[in-house]
Amino acid sequence: MVKKEICTSCNSNNIVMNGPTSGNRQKFHCKDCGCYRILKTTQYYTKERKEEILRSYKEKSSLRGTRRVYGVAISTVQNWLKKKSYSL
Repeated sequence: MVKKEICTSCNSNNIVMNGPTSGNRQKFHCKDCGCYRILKTTQYYTKERKEEILRSYKEKSSLRGTRRVYGVAISTVQNWLKKKSYSL
């Protein structure tokens, strides 16, 4: 399955790749409206998903086990745990 990217400004599908950014994210150029954009947004987790993952970890699951089951990076879970402990 090939996913065709769509311009977020004009909803055109007449876009081409235009090289990477300094952070190695792909830039796109819309030939219709002329804008340059990074179309892929960063990954984020919903509040419910975060709570589910943290609950799983707290129920005697290891960080590696949590990573394996949910596909989330160990450092991400550690950062969530730090933020959660500061908010208590």
